[in-house]
Amino acid sequence: MLKTIFEILVYMFATYGFILFLHELLVNIKHNAQCKNSMMKLVLIVKNQGEVIEGILKNALQRDFIRKLMPDGRLTILDMGSKDDTVDILRKLEKDYECVQVLKKSEMEIFFNSFDEDNEHTVKAEHV
Repeated sequence: MLKTIFEILVYMFATYGFILFLHELLVNIKHNAQCKNSMMKLVLIVKNQGEVIEGILKNALQRDFIRKLMPDGRLTILDMGSKDDTVDILRKLEKDYECVQVLKKSEMEIFFNSFDEDNEHTVKAEHV
């Protein structure tokens, strides 16, 4: 009797887990389809935040916060000329997490120009 109850509970939890997995998969597919050509980007601008930046980013990245928030699942971090070890920490995190892109202040113009290039390609594709 106890064995039967245990087996029923195991089957119920397995079914619940499978349904939850399918739900998350469908939500992810729908989210990606809706936001495929989005011109929205998440940019974090930092300067001299070496003491706290690693903890903040690891907390957000471990919770899969970026993927849920942004269509492309990427976070661009723009360092505005930090004098401490912020850039070193960010480069380390960039290697550990594929969704993180680190840019220096000198690369800021290149990043923002990518919006114009993406927009031109989108506009050309719509007119074709």
